[in-house]
Amino acid sequence: MQGDTLHLLIIDDDTMLRRNISVYFEDSGFFVTQACNGTEGIKLFSQNQPDIVMVDLLMPDTGGLAVVEHVKKTAPYVPVIVISGVNLVDEAVRALKKGAWEFITKPIIDHGVLDHAVKKCLERASFLLERSQYHALLESRLEDHSHELRSTNDQLVRYQQLLRSNSSFVNNLVEAIPSPLYISDKNAVCIDCNKAFCDMLQLDKSEVLGARISDLLAANTTCADAFCSNVFENNNSGDCEITYVGADKRISYYVLYRSSFTNGHEGKVHTLGVLYNITELKAQKEIVAHQAFHDELTTLPNRLYIVNFLREVLEQDSGTTRFCLLFIDLDNFKRINDSLGHDLGDELLKLVAIRLKDIVGTTGKVARVGGDEFLVLLPDVIEEGVISNHAEKLNEIFQQPFYVALHKLHLSVTIGITCYPDDGHDANTLLTRSDIAMYRAKEQKRSSWMRFDRCMLEQVKERLKLERLIREGLERHEFIPYFQPRFDVQSGDIVGAEALVRWIRPDGSVGNPAEFIPVAEETGLVRELGGQVLIDACRQLHAWHEMGNPDLTISVNISAVQFTEDLYDTVSSAIEDSGINPVKLELEITETIMMKNLEKTAQILRELAELGVKIVIDDFGTGYSSLYYLKIFPIDILKIDRTFIDGIPEDENDGNIVSAILSMAKQMKLHVVAEGVETDEQLVFLQNHQCEEAQGFLFSKPVAADEFILMLGDEKAF
Repeated sequence: MQGDTLHLLIIDDDTMLRRNISVYFEDSGFFVTQACNGTEGIKLFSQNQPDIVMVDLLMPDTGGLAVVEHVKKTAPYVPVIVISGVNLVDEAVRALKKGAWEFITKPIIDHGVLDHAVKKCLERASFLLERSQYHALLESRLEDHSHELRSTNDQLVRYQQLLRSNSSFVNNLVEAIPSPLYISDKNAVCIDCNKAFCDMLQLDKSEVLGARISDLLAANTTCADAFCSNVFENNNSGDCEITYVGADKRISYYVLYRSSFTNGHEGKVHTLGVLYNITELKAQKEIVAHQAFHDELTTLPNRLYIVNFLREVLEQDSGTTRFCLLFIDLDNFKRINDSLGHDLGDELLKLVAIRLKDIVGTTGKVARVGGDEFLVLLPDVIEEGVISNHAEKLNEIFQQPFYVALHKLHLSVTIGITCYPDDGHDANTLLTRSDIAMYRAKEQKRSSWMRFDRCMLEQVKERLKLERLIREGLERHEFIPYFQPRFDVQSGDIVGAEALVRWIRPDGSVGNPAEFIPVAEETGLVRELGGQVLIDACRQLHAWHEMGNPDLTISVNISAVQFTEDLYDTVSSAIEDSGINPVKLELEITETIMMKNLEKTAQILRELAELGVKIVIDDFGTGYSSLYYLKIFPIDILKIDRTFIDGIPEDENDGNIVSAILSMAKQMKLHVVAEGVETDEQLVFLQNHQCEEAQGFLFSKPVAADEFILMLGDEKAF
């Protein structure tokens, strides 16, 4: 750990993947070290002692399993997260058995999943380390007490030998010892004891002396044989842990220490027994054990518990076990948590846990396996109809509102389902595949459910392939900007263009943005992709200016992944590289991105405004639609979303909305661009309402740079 900074070691032969993960976690405050193979990774691990390790399974030279084994052996409390493809699930299971803490499948669809896995692993590592330290402390304390008691025993024996004539002194000394103590003869008959021993038995001393130790304690302990006379066969020494049930039914836990000594006058062998009360230590140990396998907030079993439970069930399966797992994700919990605060979010999670337990009852199990993720295990359920009924019931129940403080909150759930034995034969496979099914359901429609299908693995493989091709395309610079002209609504002149990325593959085909952009966003590759488009667009704008079109502007879209503190450096570098005038560059940012963190957004936008670039709100009216940010952010241009343009002039509501936006923008001295203009009627409406600029298929689709140059020399568009 570098000071208070967490140290992450990434071991992967995929340079682009390492870079993306590194940038993501460096933005989150981590110190990141990278290695391209297992040998280098083990060397860096030994040198730097990182707090957490991410490792790929299949790499040249030394593979991921060797790294897992090395970390497990040398630093068992350092989490290792295995990152690899779906087709390596068996290898991943081996890695988990050898000591890996978590398995994340490629592609990494959402860096938030990886971030969540890292946080949970670090929390668990911290907890396990604290538990280990606490256990060590308990053992140390127990050893200290044992040493003290043995020392006391030895002293008592010495005093017995040295002060045989002074029985009064010995008796006073024995009575002063706070732990229960007795002396028995070779027949295990109690010949002396202190008051603490009588108090423990709740008997008078007269009832204790002369009774066999086994008769006094055997009926009330779980270790009765410890008091039998055969202990003399082992030199009358040794210790054991016992559970004692008093006459009042109160349970106490003791450690019994025994030692033998010889009566000097008579040569008789006696046994000295001292009982040390460990009830409080036991209770603390049970609390620690409970915390390791339960969620602190909801008290539900956690992921570790459910994995261990499933392993035990599967190990005992004789071929008749059947169950299904429902992986439940709370669709809009993050929005509620971010907007209303984490305290309220915690209370909401508690209510969710209660509702799930009420639904499942005592027949199944409910666990919290992530921040807003829960798991339901239903035994003896594999029939499609029954599964469907349970999933529909869950969705129906969650349509009922939750009441937290003064808020009435609505949640929906998306559910992924796996069944044993059809969908997997080990705990991690079943959990992973239910997670995959949940994400597939969420992609299609929220507040829905989906049963795992093996074709999903093929879809994941296809996604992996697409991710690989994107990485290769970035290296070969296959992604280039196309330009959709923006026209002055009144004059018909081309005044600028929006840069839109296109993927020109080696075979000449053009990749579908609707397919590759989501994957680029989910994997973080959009950071590099967006950076390339920004630089290329700025260079092209400079070329147009040099050709005698100095008034042209260029607008470039900024994704949520790019909208970080280093965006200023990226933009300023592109401006410096291309030599353009910053006022001719426009950055398009959606309302949703802006509203995620107002303070952070304000800082980033102020820095960009100082550069001289113009800020455009893209898809205006479709996000949060809060007018507050128009006041606090340095906004220059509003871009009316095509969904409002589509309906004009026929749809009166769309017309009124567009008219209102134009009127408000005029009052606030904001420039307005209408996108998605496809008909003459829409153009006439915009002209009549004094809209400044427009773009859309009525004028031109996005075109390559050389075709755009030809358009600059053509007559006006209308």
